[in-house]
Amino acid sequence: MIRHRDIEQLQQLSQAPGNTLTVYLDVDQTKPANRKRGFETHLKDMLKQLMAQHPGDEELARTAAEVEDIVKRVEPNGKTLVLFRHRRLGFTFRHVLRLALPSAAYWTHGAVLRPLVEALDDYERYAVVLLDSQKARLFTVFLGEVEEHKDFVAFAPPRPETPPADKIRSQSRLERHHDEVVASHVKNVAKELTRLVDELEVDRLVLGGNSELANALARALPKRLQGRLVEFLPIPVNASHEEILQRTAEVQERLERVAELEVVRDLLREVRKGGKGVAGLPGVLDAVNEKRVWKLVYVRGLALEGQECGECHGLFTPAEEKCPHCGNTLHQVKDFVDRLSHRVLDAGGSVEVVSGPAAETLRQVGEIAAFVRG
Repeated sequence: MIRHRDIEQLQQLSQAPGNTLTVYLDVDQTKPANRKRGFETHLKDMLKQLMAQHPGDEELARTAAEVEDIVKRVEPNGKTLVLFRHRRLGFTFRHVLRLALPSAAYWTHGAVLRPLVEALDDYERYAVVLLDSQKARLFTVFLGEVEEHKDFVAFAPPRPETPPADKIRSQSRLERHHDEVVASHVKNVAKELTRLVDELEVDRLVLGGNSELANALARALPKRLQGRLVEFLPIPVNASHEEILQRTAEVQERLERVAELEVVRDLLREVRKGGKGVAGLPGVLDAVNEKRVWKLVYVRGLALEGQECGECHGLFTPAEEKCPHCGNTLHQVKDFVDRLSHRVLDAGGSVEVVSGPAAETLRQVGEIAAFVRG
């Protein structure tokens, strides 16, 4: 799975000399065009188009050839191949997502992370714990993938069967012992889960299986984990990976839309009272150039035109003829929203991409806005 630390590492490519070749490639085997490795043909076409945009760039040509060789060894066990190659550093990152992203290739200073950043925003990492009186199972769900952590297994002895009448007293002792074992089982699950949550970079927690024990587990968790608990799912401890993925996705979609709307409403309040919020591209650009943005918010699918100064690297609207800061020539930037996102992330901020009711609410002041530091 892709982790937040992977994104942090990829962001550092923008600090390295030279360009990075970024590839998002549709490898979905349910599509006839991708079968029998037809996606390799699509990759070659994308790279040819990219090299036509950069005629005579030998570094791009060599990197593209390396990427073609890398893709030949990729198993298409998902929907989208994400690949970053920085030839000078000898750095390659590749991962096949079970999430569909549009195919594209970029040759830029720094990796093009916008599709991944947006996916990270929509797909927080969920931990799902299913338990009953005998065992517990732990899963993480992220970017359309579910992974079961086999090292997280706890077992308790089964409850004794009903005995003959002359052995009821003995049975009562056995039942008390079993209940004690189950309580210990819940405590052990809570302890192990607490240890693993940080290691697995979990954002949200979902519990399922036996409802009584799931509630007992919730009470046994430390407060910081209780704060991440968002749902109890009525699914059995032996649920399939597909069922876990589907039910978690439903929870995730509902909570994400609610959270987005809350963020946008908070932002609009700040904008309207002249507080720590700016709306519209000019105001956002000023804040980005001053490194004051701590959360950039924009409507999903937003496309913007913009320019960058080759000297001070300020970002500006197309209306500017020269850099207002140093007077140097400005150059048009492709994927301007991606560049904006990079700047915010590099400055320690975050990015929120909104859709649905949150997007309609944001459009009251524009399609892009930001929370800013005072």
